[in-house]
Amino acid sequence: MTRPHLLYIAFAFPPSTASSVYRCTAVANAFAQDGWDVTVVTVDPKVWSQISGVDEKLAESVHPAIRIVPVNDGGAEEPAKGDLRRYSRFRIEAPYLWKDALRRRSRRDFPEDFHGAWLKPASEAARSIHAEKPVDMVMASASPYVAFGVARALEGVPYVMDYRDAWAFNTISGAEDFTPDSAVGKREAEYLRDAAQVWFVNSQIRDEYARRYPGSAHLMRVVANGFDPQPGHARPAVRSTERPTFGYLGTLQYVNMPLQEFLDGWGSAFGPDSPQAEVHFRGKLSASGAASAEVLQIFGGNGVAGLRYDGPISKREVADFYGSVDALILLLSNGKYVTGGKTAEYLATGLPIVSVHDMENAATDLLRDYPLWFPAKELTPEGIANALRDCAAALQDPDPERWEAAWIYGQQFLRSTILEPVIAELRDIAGQDAIRRPAAEERTQA
Repeated sequence: MTRPHLLYIAFAFPPSTASSVYRCTAVANAFAQDGWDVTVVTVDPKVWSQISGVDEKLAESVHPAIRIVPVNDGGAEEPAKGDLRRYSRFRIEAPYLWKDALRRRSRRDFPEDFHGAWLKPASEAARSIHAEKPVDMVMASASPYVAFGVARALEGVPYVMDYRDAWAFNTISGAEDFTPDSAVGKREAEYLRDAAQVWFVNSQIRDEYARRYPGSAHLMRVVANGFDPQPGHARPAVRSTERPTFGYLGTLQYVNMPLQEFLDGWGSAFGPDSPQAEVHFRGKLSASGAASAEVLQIFGGNGVAGLRYDGPISKREVADFYGSVDALILLLSNGKYVTGGKTAEYLATGLPIVSVHDMENAATDLLRDYPLWFPAKELTPEGIANALRDCAAALQDPDPERWEAAWIYGQQFLRSTILEPVIAELRDIAGQDAIRRPAAEERTQA
């Protein structure tokens, strides 16, 4: 059997530390491990060193056979860059007008603020790659949604749309960003109709998209987030502890996340002067790494007993962190469409998990049968404190059978297990003559 060639479109890819890179890395690796030739079109990594930072150890986890083609961002990330030496006079003297002009210019080719500017350079790169080595399948991971436009740059080549979020609505608030009969909605409908498959991270988002675009519902798949075993991934030891250490790992979304409610519940559970427990936070204090004064005050060692913050951590070192704590705190943004990128990874540790999030979140579907789940049934100080106390009590007198069941339950979320069947479907599609696809002649360039 010949090796099919996958062109993978991912705006962020290692060494970027953007939240999307873990899924993107795992998907690209899975195709390479399945015997595909994989070429990744992504943003030049120098962009990330100027914005949110890089993780060179994460880059080491990319399959060695994958070819990475870095592309200029086209100005898409210009508003986030803070090098004053590069600012134009227009930007310095009229920053709001400058930003509005950049927004309008970026939307000329694709209806997405700023990131629309990536369509032209990324599409040119895709066509060049295809001319050099014909592409059998394109996969585009979004957001930004301009990746979907790039996926259509190769006429007649089947493509897959991987929604890590939702283009049409806000997954946290549920607010609609555009209707199916709007100009952008009609464009999205066309993209969906012409796709070989459409992936979503949970059934809640998939079902809403099926309702909005029923003609494409048969193309939609739930390809959930999973965990990628890191060095040191192992079953936790079952040990009794009177003074447990809780851990949180991830990027804090302070505006949408019940962090203050958790801190109030923590104080209620363990008291300001009690040495009964500690909680260690690792990760960035915001998506960009630039934290607000309010967050800095919380994590600056002022007034929260037992709280410790030790900064970001490389993806390749997360197993060591999990091995250093007794239980995990799952803080998630509110919203029924939210699963959380860390949920499957938390489950795979086999550790007790205290959930501090809306029970209507999509994450609850993954957690409800986990043997060591301690949910805060109400996001009140007392509701959170009760969950913390219940977890602490279980840690004082651990049941080995319960711990064993938790470990077994968590291993089902191995990402390779989730990806294998859908990649097998795509191998069949890639083997077909793309010209037979009925919509191939009807596609319009983005």
